[in-house]
Amino acid sequence: MEYDVRDYWIYEFAKIWKCDQERSNHIVHEFFKSQHFQDGIPVIPGALEALTRLSESQYELVVVTSRQHVIQDVTLDWLDRHYGGLFQEVYFGNHFALEGVSRKKSDICRTIGAQVLIDDNPSYAVECAAAGIRVLLYDWEGGYPWSKLPPSGVTNRELIKVVRDWTEVEAELAQLAMAERNGK
Repeated sequence: MEYDVRDYWIYEFAKIWKCDQERSNHIVHEFFKSQHFQDGIPVIPGALEALTRLSESQYELVVVTSRQHVIQDVTLDWLDRHYGGLFQEVYFGNHFALEGVSRKKSDICRTIGAQVLIDDNPSYAVECAAAGIRVLLYDWEGGYPWSKLPPSGVTNRELIKVVRDWTEVEAELAQLAMAERNGK
């Protein structure tokens, strides 16, 4: 299979690869064994600097990921290598796993009392907004084909704000913090 980032218009890989969900899950799990995956994905420009400033500004940063338990160690190593010490906790949703129970991001966010979720998957944005959680939908420089909201049918759409880089993330969080301080 040869695909480019532009081919990934949705997070449901079975639709892109034209196969059933079980086959898609197995393909992804085979990818987890590859050197490409083990080397890790590159860091988004500006992320470390923005997250460092947010951490220094008393924001409590945690990771809520849909990643599977089977890649927990690789994920934690990658986070430590690139963002060592910035995150207080890491929660795994175990979505699309071959085994084990999965948890919705909205359930994890409610359980931990998260006030804002930053995510690039619109289905998680919609799910969390429907649960009353604010979301910054990350669409890096407008270039993520998968990171687009549906035109209609989104409950609490006003809780979702599209951001295109980490400067916008910081600005939105500052605006939300100010509104909270002012009781709005």
